[in-house]
Amino acid sequence: MDSSRKKSLLLLITNSYAAINIIHSGLIKPLASEYDIRLISSLIGKRELSEINKHFNIQMQQIQVPLFEESYLLRFLRQLEKAVFFHHFRIETQKIKDQQSSILYRYAVDILLSLIASIRLTSGLLKLLRKIIILFTGKNRHVKSWNLPDFDGVISTSPLDIRENTIVNHLKIKSTPSLAIVISWDNLTSKGIINANHDCVLVWNQFMAQEYDLFYKVFNITKQKIFITGVPRFDVYYKPLPPQYAAESIRNKFNISNEHKVMLFATSALNHCPNQVDILEHLLEYAAHHSSATILVRCHPADDYRKYSRFENEQNFRIWHSEKTSLNQTFSNTIPDLDVLLNLASMLKTCDVCIQIASTIRLEAAICNKPCICIAYDGNEILPESHSVKRFYSYSHQIPLNKLGLDQFAYSKPELFLTLDKLLDHAPKVDHTDKIQKFVHHTAPESVAITMKYIREWLS
Repeated sequence: MDSSRKKSLLLLITNSYAAINIIHSGLIKPLASEYDIRLISSLIGKRELSEINKHFNIQMQQIQVPLFEESYLLRFLRQLEKAVFFHHFRIETQKIKDQQSSILYRYAVDILLSLIASIRLTSGLLKLLRKIIILFTGKNRHVKSWNLPDFDGVISTSPLDIRENTIVNHLKIKSTPSLAIVISWDNLTSKGIINANHDCVLVWNQFMAQEYDLFYKVFNITKQKIFITGVPRFDVYYKPLPPQYAAESIRNKFNISNEHKVMLFATSALNHCPNQVDILEHLLEYAAHHSSATILVRCHPADDYRKYSRFENEQNFRIWHSEKTSLNQTFSNTIPDLDVLLNLASMLKTCDVCIQIASTIRLEAAICNKPCICIAYDGNEILPESHSVKRFYSYSHQIPLNKLGLDQFAYSKPELFLTLDKLLDHAPKVDHTDKIQKFVHHTAPESVAITMKYIREWLS
């Protein structure tokens, strides 16, 4: 065997956040430099691949295959598996989500799951369902027809996606080693089960490592290693920004005076918070009485920036949105602009206060030591708890962060105004480095390097 031959890796990318974590973070550069990367992706076409290769000076190649739709039978099995899983582990996130279902549906499901638990069949049923799903997907005719070549390993960047599970399970029949990268802090408590037995699993932090151990030890997966890597896409916050993304450049770009305080409103996905236009109106009302404040709206890629066009003539209003969004492309099936992380980092480092709605930006604002306001009310409406944005802060992954008290909660417009007064006029300088380390694991740009270290160990 030629010792100089690069090992071949199959890289699966079916999720926009996974693309950001692997590609935009810069992890793809050392990965493609050390290994022969073949890509299967539902997001990246020939044009996007060419842009990525040129941007990072790499030669990643793509396997062009049409990804498949999940069968009705497989979907039913996974829904049953997910219901049993969440009931067995009493995961708070799912309890909150269930409140949006009808009372009759919740009652019927609860009776069924309680009956299964009463006769002590829960763990056995979980094992059986997962085993059936793994066997069923491993023999998928669609993937078999692709005639995939042999690989030295396969990396699943969105391991809770059944399409990636199917490809991994098919390759497992050939004894192909696999590695999973869990891309977000909420995945293990909100997305169901990883239906593939990976040799190696990479997670953000100790919380996630403990969750994984708790949930997956019931399946007795042999010889599996769990490593904590931190968050590759967060490395950008620990590096000096290029000159064009420095605070002075951002202020010039958006025509914001150096004397003005910048209120960064990071919106959420439209289905996450449909009333966030009301929040912007409240911020504009505040700014109307504070002439030295400017609102910079950073549109979530899955938020419709056109909703805010009626404010474009407001003196204290500025807006940023992805160019991809302007092409009417949806976030779920599009790879974001390659500078999306630099844009967000530059806005966070420039702002004086960040306003967000139960998103990961809570963590990112803390990394940047910026005051953060968590919006916990529904604009001009009063919604029931089951549909209110307040419910998001009770999700399992948010609870440990709430306990740190790093940010301020606004449960109404008056509270928002009072908090802005306090944070813009009298906010003390803070250093959240030690506290936030529990969530991001590193306080330096080390996550990409550590992720590569564990990939090498996995393949050695």
